[in-house]
Amino acid sequence: MPRTPPARAAAAPRHAPASLIGLDWGSSALRAWLIGTGGIVARRESAAGVSAVSGGRFREALETLCGDWLASTPALPVIACGMVGSREGWREAARVRTPVTLQALAQHLSSFDDLLGRPFRIVPGLVARGQIDSPDLMRGGETQVFGALQGREGLFVLPGRHCRWVEVRDRQIVAFRTYMTGELYALLGRHSTLASHCGDPDESPEHQTQALRAFDEGVDHAGARPGSLTHLLFTARTEALLGGLDAHQLPAYLSGLLIGAEIRDASDWSPHDLVATVVARSELSARYARAMHRLGLRGRVADGDSAATGLAAIARAAALAP
Repeated sequence: MPRTPPARAAAAPRHAPASLIGLDWGSSALRAWLIGTGGIVARRESAAGVSAVSGGRFREALETLCGDWLASTPALPVIACGMVGSREGWREAARVRTPVTLQALAQHLSSFDDLLGRPFRIVPGLVARGQIDSPDLMRGGETQVFGALQGREGLFVLPGRHCRWVEVRDRQIVAFRTYMTGELYALLGRHSTLASHCGDPDESPEHQTQALRAFDEGVDHAGARPGSLTHLLFTARTEALLGGLDAHQLPAYLSGLLIGAEIRDASDWSPHDLVATVVARSELSARYARAMHRLGLRGRVADGDSAATGLAAIARAAALAP
């Protein structure tokens, strides 16, 4: 497990009182917000994701990141979403089946007393029935989607370790589909026969340009050859062995193959009348938007703080916050 970097923090302005603490606690990161009636008052984050918290020390991880918030606002409610509500998290929260509205999420909040009498709620996860009658699961993405919705319907793409494509109609999440793209990329780059050919990132402008070209090539190859991802993954090795790609380009090419294959499949699964909105803060949002454009899918990028907006909306619907 990589060493946890120092948490990034922003001080809360004194003139903006908070009414809620919101947490987006996923597998790899913990993001926290002080939220007031006018929006975000302050934000902090750390790498203390659920996978990095050992021995069930979730309260300690939260206090390390924002103990001063908890101490100075003892009555402020806390609402959390994400893998913190999974079986591996702090407490297992409820699941609800699609189709689901924001109001339904508010009605099914799980309540816990782990914060010494302070109201502490966890947003339920979602269950959807897949195309082959196998269930699909999501925790955290539902909150991001409702935060990014802004009256729109369409497809919402949530890049990450497990990327979700979420269909929204009439302000309801009606279906979603999960891809292990990020996790597969990490496994291939560290533990497969490709690992020895993958070099460390080179931030020089020349190498960045070459990496972008390699990414585009991977997207194009995946888009042009449906159903052949495992073969294409092996061609990444042959390209490296025969000199077609150097060690700095191979990770970008691999990323392009995986993201391109995901977009190709998702575009077949999803209704073609919907515009895709990418919800992410990282460079992944730019990669997905670029790949969508190359494969002819209409897309745009939403605000990366949509989880905070969604948490505030769910809290208001549950009468936890004004």
